Amino acid sequence: MKQYLQVCVYVLIGFLPAYSFADTFSAHCRNYPPDLFFDGNKCVGIIPELVTDIFSDLGHDIIWLNAPWSRSYREAEKGNVDLMIRHSMIPERRSVLLPITYGYDIRSLSFYKSPNFKGDIKSYEDLEKVNVGAIRGAYYSPRFSNIVPVTLTLVGETKQLLEMLERERIDIAVTSVSQSAALFAARFEKATFVDSFINHFYISIPKKSKAVGIYDAVSERMLEYRKSGKINQYFERYGAKPPQQIYE
Repeated sequence: MKQYLQVCVYVLIGFLPAYSFADTFSAHCRNYPPDLFFDGNKCVGIIPELVTDIFSDLGHDIIWLNAPWSRSYREAEKGNVDLMIRHSMIPERRSVLLPITYGYDIRSLSFYKSPNFKGDIKSYEDLEKVNVGAIRGAYYSPRFSNIVPVTLTLVGETKQLLEMLERERIDIAVTSVSQSAALFAARFEKATFVDSFINHFYISIPKKSKAVGIYDAVSERMLEYRKSGKINQYFERYGAKPPQQIYE
């Protein structure tokens, strides 16, 4: 009788979905308010709260760790982190990450000139003739990813890029609203050229992480949040405009 009961239990367990078993997953957080930021040691903001609720719906917990994007991506390649949040997607990242869309917007790149730069930038052809500065590892746009400028100078953070432009170590700095464009607008002249494009927002589960088994469940729950409009409440709570939605 005991053996019969054990067999029944094993059979029932076999039919349960993977996400029925509670687990704790790791996710990386960085300071990018209001989307994500640290309040003391706690990761808060629009996207951490959204994904925490989705994982909680599925019976799972998240441990948040502080890490810049470049380090997060390296850890994702090794499968040492289970969840990446608020990022764009390029072909290189698709080889490492399983993406989950949570919305999109129209994103525009702006280009700011160093103090003594006399010309103007009116196209990507003009941009390829000068020394361009950008943040290492940042995603800007499909077109920008493929440019071949005379010189492309990469730095680690916005502060360095501002200093490089001020000291005329670069001719042009590329930026956007999501990459502190207001700091450049306050100090430098803006070039004529603007690159606008549809930019999707993603969270992702690295292909080598232990969370791969719940990827479909997380994707389905995210789609439910989007179609029901529930996702909007997370943005409205922080006074931010909810992303637009396209259902593929």
